[in-house]
Amino acid sequence: MKNNNVLVLAQKEAADHLQDDGFLVLLATYTVIVFASTYMLGSVMVGSMAYGNNSVLLSSIHVKMISQFTPLVGIALGFDAVVREQKSGSLNVLLTHPLFRDNILAGKLLGSTLLVAAIIVFSVFVSVGTLLIFYGVEIGYTELIRIAVFTIFTFFYAVTFLGIAVLISTIVKNSTDSLTCNIIVWIFICILLGAIIKTVVAILTGQTSNEDLLITQLLNISPLHHYAEAVTGRADLSFMGVNVEPTIRGIFDTEYTLTQCLREFWMNIVVLIMTPVILFVIDFIAFLRKDITL
Repeated sequence: MKNNNVLVLAQKEAADHLQDDGFLVLLATYTVIVFASTYMLGSVMVGSMAYGNNSVLLSSIHVKMISQFTPLVGIALGFDAVVREQKSGSLNVLLTHPLFRDNILAGKLLGSTLLVAAIIVFSVFVSVGTLLIFYGVEIGYTELIRIAVFTIFTFFYAVTFLGIAVLISTIVKNSTDSLTCNIIVWIFICILLGAIIKTVVAILTGQTSNEDLLITQLLNISPLHHYAEAVTGRADLSFMGVNVEPTIRGIFDTEYTLTQCLREFWMNIVVLIMTPVILFVIDFIAFLRKDITL
């Protein structure tokens, strides 16, 4: 019965999002961004042969653009997950049924997580399909495996922001405040963090080199850092962030086997996977302790 309740709530959560005009507009915009960025980068790569010995297909996937805009999907699915239900009185109504609090949040997280997975898979299909249709690039077994791994990493990266969004939604008083806080978090992590850390370190230590070890260590607080290293080998993909040419260009570097890449970036991968798990646990604790009376 408990599992059935969670599945029903998950189905309802996913259906509510798919019927929301604002979410559909965001999804359409995200799709256009993925298509346009892949098309433009593919044109550059195919035209200039800048990929060297690496795969044309893998080199043409615009990881930086995906890393900056994918978090918005998680934010859109989670920013009002709790506060909306509380303000409308739905939480109190749900609890009059044979439901526990953890059922409600588990259903919401499951529904949103499955929707994130579907969107990420769809966006990867759009990106790869753009390159296949417009540029006729070849795709082999090696590319398929690495694209599958990239899809999994991108999923965990997006779900991290879903966990953050649900946590903020549990804490704040209304949806507007929740959306504002989530947008600030997104701008800070995905756009400004690298530049801020570089500036602060330069002011405090007088070091201006992008290779300064302290900068990289401070970037460990950012999920973008771990995603960037695992996928591209770079320490940062934020605006004007750390820009050091890596030895191994992440899982897309076909000069190294996938096993070598995973062994090189195993710590980043562990953090990338465990961060949303920890956030979900915190979400449950915060929700179970929350006063949901109007």
